[in-house]
Amino acid sequence: MEHLDRIALDLALRQGGVVTRAQALELGLTPRQITWRIASGHWTVVQRAVYKLAEPRDRRDLMSTVLVTWPGAVISHESAAGIHRFPFVEPHETRIVVSHHTRTTHDFPGVIVRRTHDLDGWHVTQVAGLRLTTVARTVVDLAADRSVRHMGAIVDRLASDGAVEVFELEAVLGATGRRGKPGTTTMREVLEARIGEDPSSSVLERHGRRLLADAGLPTPKSEYPIPWTLDRFFDDAFPERKVAIEWDSRRFHGQMASFDADRGRDRDAAVHGWVVLRFTWRDVHGHPDRVVDTLRALLTA
Repeated sequence: MEHLDRIALDLALRQGGVVTRAQALELGLTPRQITWRIASGHWTVVQRAVYKLAEPRDRRDLMSTVLVTWPGAVISHESAAGIHRFPFVEPHETRIVVSHHTRTTHDFPGVIVRRTHDLDGWHVTQVAGLRLTTVARTVVDLAADRSVRHMGAIVDRLASDGAVEVFELEAVLGATGRRGKPGTTTMREVLEARIGEDPSSSVLERHGRRLLADAGLPTPKSEYPIPWTLDRFFDDAFPERKVAIEWDSRRFHGQMASFDADRGRDRDAAVHGWVVLRFTWRDVHGHPDRVVDTLRALLTA
């Protein structure tokens, strides 16, 4: 029996000090043995079918405890921002923020519960074993009680670090934003300021073109028709040098068909004597000198 207690305690310590009834039964404890441990004070009932065997040792332990206690909960808002290492956001020093469905009536000491009905699976990720909102969903959630200027600073830093892209924020806002919901208007203003009035020109394209202009490089021809397939276009091109630029702003360029199509286009360009340069957000904002030097070398060769 002591052997089972040690196993249960080891499991509890990995989960912030708690175990569920289902876990205890799976370990080999009987319902009567569980009842005895509760009655004797060895275990404490936290919520229905969740028992505390040890006190949480730190904030991360408390987060694990909450997530085990409420399977539908996720770490969110300032607490998620802290895990994602957001700039300009101070996590609550003594309290943890979680999101849970609006139908829940749960409460937990030291925990702020934000009830929501629009937390979809693609808004949730895992970091170090903790369920929490994605970077994009966390940004949109934070906008509920922050100014446009504050949110703009957060978005710009996260984007420049490659942690999020504007299209991800647009997707989350499109799925959750609605008239009257706190933060919706703020995020729309933040995104409109970064997308600009020309929706066909991505944020990365405009930043990249500004980088080239500031470096004194020639002005490229934007949306240049590809000579051998006139129904397609390069983002930018220097046709006299047969050099093209593609601003790869799609972080989840992950649809295999799109990825393969781009590589096929690059091969076609090489056959026709063109060089295609692909620059990402991280290139433009993290290594701008490399972008400029590479392009300058090709244009002056």
